Amino acid sequence: MKFINTDGMAFIGPGSEWFWTAISGVVLAITFIAIYRQLRIQSSAAAIQQMDAIVQEWRSESLTRHTLSVATALRNGVAPEKVPYGAASVIGDFWEGIGYLVRAGHIDRRLLYESLGSGPRWWWAALSRWAETVRTETGQRGALEHFEWLAGEMASMDRKVGASVVYDASYITTTLNKRIENDEDRLRIAEELRAVIVRPMSPGVTTEPPLVAQVETPPAGQPA
Repeated sequence: MKFINTDGMAFIGPGSEWFWTAISGVVLAITFIAIYRQLRIQSSAAAIQQMDAIVQEWRSESLTRHTLSVATALRNGVAPEKVPYGAASVIGDFWEGIGYLVRAGHIDRRLLYESLGSGPRWWWAALSRWAETVRTETGQRGALEHFEWLAGEMASMDRKVGASVVYDASYITTTLNKRIENDEDRLRIAEELRAVIVRPMSPGVTTEPPLVAQVETPPAGQPA
């Protein structure tokens, strides 16, 4: 019993066009698959590099000083809507920009969730009353809307994996000391990395003064 009828098939010469067309199709398919895989690899590498840059910016000394300023104010009893405006603005603008890029599809939300997922939630809980005050005072109801959306998106992803942390005022209060300690450690390390370490020079090698040959001067009138 024949499964494939090869009678009359030509692989070389006249009548073999079908064979070479099939070979060309297979080669093209393999090429397209290889190109697709290469593009996927390049896309993944670019996404990872992008996320690394975002994480580095968030953990930079400048932003850490702003987060420490707000966290310290909250620990000292400053009302959430009265936290330092400049520091709160920098933090809010950072997450607003990240939220916009995630929303537009320019940042992989899953990578962000794995890298900094708790950040938007914690800081929105800490700054939501301040943000509402900004909206009221400026009349811009859409201020920090992407930040708020991002916090909600991270909360949704938390629920999907079964995370049960509730980011409310009580949680912010109980985690302030740990966050402040973390920020202070980062700043201490950053300052130490900039410090110039001055070490004493190695003791010099003591050398005896060079010996000078003593030449006796003959009395006057005698040959030297």
